[in-house]
Amino acid sequence: MIKSSYVGFLIFAGMMIIFFVLPDPEGLQKPFRVLLGVSFIVIYFALLIKKEIAPITLWPVIIGGFFVVLMIFRGTILSSFINAYLCLFGLLCIPKLFFSLTPIRQVNLNYLHILCIISIIIQFFAYSSDDGRPKLAYEINLSGAYLFLFFISSDILKNKHGKLIVVVLSLITLSRLLVFSIIIYYLVRYSKKYFRSWLHKISATVIIITGYVLISIFSLWYVVNIKSEINYDKSINRIANLNDGSNQLRFLANTLVMATIYTTPFDIKVLFGYGPDVNYIAATKGSMIGPHNELYDSIIQYGIITVIFFSLFSLPVFNKVTSYANIEYLIPILFYTLILWIRFLLVPSFEMLFILLLLNIANDKNKTVETNLNTNANCLSCT
Repeated sequence: MIKSSYVGFLIFAGMMIIFFVLPDPEGLQKPFRVLLGVSFIVIYFALLIKKEIAPITLWPVIIGGFFVVLMIFRGTILSSFINAYLCLFGLLCIPKLFFSLTPIRQVNLNYLHILCIISIIIQFFAYSSDDGRPKLAYEINLSGAYLFLFFISSDILKNKHGKLIVVVLSLITLSRLLVFSIIIYYLVRYSKKYFRSWLHKISATVIIITGYVLISIFSLWYVVNIKSEINYDKSINRIANLNDGSNQLRFLANTLVMATIYTTPFDIKVLFGYGPDVNYIAATKGSMIGPHNELYDSIIQYGIITVIFFSLFSLPVFNKVTSYANIEYLIPILFYTLILWIRFLLVPSFEMLFILLLLNIANDKNKTVETNLNTNANCLSCT
């Protein structure tokens, strides 16, 4: 009988291939993403039949199905929501899919890592954004997000070449969010020892909620006090310049979502979503773009009630896999979701499940190191 941890390793390797090797999100990737989503359903019910997960987990499955039917009935259904529902199955059974990185698995991932690097470099030669910046096959903002996922996976898997390549490519693609996320990673990594006792006590949920509260306050402050001086800068100076039209629109969009929630908190669209961002933009005076923030973009598309529902299952899992040992990964990931609509932390996604598997690997490796140190210490004390 195949162990669920081995299935988890295969899923992790499959996600690496989908995210970093296959260069066509709307073509080559789509059937593999669908297959991956369907596999989560099969794995969930297999574990349920084997009684490895509790029958009570059927309730979120039923409630999630209700939201799908409701969105279809309202005409606001999105393919991204179908993905979220499929990934909910994966989220419910992911504790059973966590795996240890054995030497043979590490070797296999090293070979796969080389394949990913080759594909990433080829994509940077083949694709560019509308303003001429090289990128992956994804949209320019998504390109930076997947590069950051590759950066943290390279670090956790101890592949220095992957990290170096991402650092270089971040300067080539001129992605401010990617550059700042890498900087935040290093700042947290080398300063966390000064906050050890505090970080051991705080949960991932508190960190994430605090992050969204702070970005909300900052968005309000920015819109009121800062006026854009540059419409759009395509030069390397854009990395250091935060006062431009792009950021002004970004924080204005966040503020308009807050205003919508404040003025009409019980509106059916606020509670259960507008559907595509264009529906919200058309219905909201002053909106020109959708919110660049996972929380607010999810609320606009799916509604407050749906986002709270998903968060009730995603945040507890992050609490379980986040620790002092891997906090340097969670905080920049959170930073990414505060500035971009990428689904990493709240609404289930393939990327979220990939991150959870990564954080578990980092935790597991840290426990192995601590066990070895304790063993060596005991051996020395016995001699």
